[in-house]
Amino acid sequence: MSTITETLRLHAMWLNNEHGGVRADLSWADLSGADLSGADLSGATLYGANLSWANLSGADLSLVTLYGANLSWATLSGADLSRANLFGANLYGADLSDTCLDPNNTPNGSIEGFKRDDDGRVIGYRTRKAGHIDAYRDGRHYSADVFSTADTECHPGLYLCPTIEMAWKFGDSLIEVRTKPEHIHHAGSKWRCREFFVVGSVTDKEKAE
Repeated sequence: MSTITETLRLHAMWLNNEHGGVRADLSWADLSGADLSGADLSGATLYGANLSWANLSGADLSLVTLYGANLSWATLSGADLSRANLFGANLYGADLSDTCLDPNNTPNGSIEGFKRDDDGRVIGYRTRKAGHIDAYRDGRHYSADVFSTADTECHPGLYLCPTIEMAWKFGDSLIEVRTKPEHIHHAGSKWRCREFFVVGSVTDKEKAE
């Protein structure tokens, strides 16, 4: 029995609370080109795993840790990625059709609590720095490489807050951004969007107000 087959067997037992079951830990595993279609990997750890060109169509990847995993050119069509940790994952060229990361998905457009400018654009606030970029620059447009429409709070997208007070909780050096209502997705207590334009820094006076 192959190592991956045995790992999936023990993981299935773990999911069913069966004696002898073991949660799958495939951190840093080389699974490039592997056929994992339809596999139930929910709750597994795939930290830094190489899944390039792997077939994960229809797989249950809910609550899976894919932090830093290489998913380039992988087939993820129909996979369940709800509450998966995708921070730093490489999804270049991956087939994301029929998933929460499908580029054709429509954000829910929930902008309650946001103000809008004279052109109807949503006014948001966030920290100038982000985990994947040193600093957002004034006067530039930014687009999310991958955007999720899952109900999961922390999923791929560009995050923003409706008020300065809320944004301040995530750090100082705040910026004001603008985006279209149809680009925004509200999940839990957070908002993310497909793209935004950086207006500039939030001044100390604005913070005080």
